[in-house]
Amino acid sequence: MAKLYILCGPSGCGKSTWAEQFIKDNRETNDIRYVSRDNIRLEFLMDGEDYFSHEKAVFRRFVSYIRQTLVDGFDCIADATHLNEFSRRKLTQAIDMQFQNYEIVYVVFDTDADTCVARNENRSGRRYVPENVIRNMCRDFREPSLDEDERAIDIIEVSDENE
Repeated sequence: MAKLYILCGPSGCGKSTWAEQFIKDNRETNDIRYVSRDNIRLEFLMDGEDYFSHEKAVFRRFVSYIRQTLVDGFDCIADATHLNEFSRRKLTQAIDMQFQNYEIVYVVFDTDADTCVARNENRSGRRYVPENVIRNMCRDFREPSLDEDERAIDIIEVSDENE
């Protein structure tokens, strides 16, 4: 059964970096697909547009790519902040409208706000997130539990020490 790895953490916590390394580390034993909501968003944006101006279309494409990956039998990493149960449930409910046969692994990033802000300083252009937004994300972040979804089978905790 395919696994959906739902990355959970604020901007700058290391989600994309972890996903890249996880795919590399598992290349021999598993075929894993990576879907980034930010990458999809950047495909839609034109110069001068607000970062969230196409959010409904971005979310639909994000879900569509993930769903098709799972239908095709591949594990999938869903890269977005998924800061609370509502956002995680919104994702799985959208996938479930057409496909429900998958397991969930939450990947939780335990990275403090100062580290997230410092990492963000290396970003440029549209990928840069204002400091106050990152600090608010860190403040509002609620870790998932296995009780959130009956298909949840594991929680991988990533800290700066084990990245």
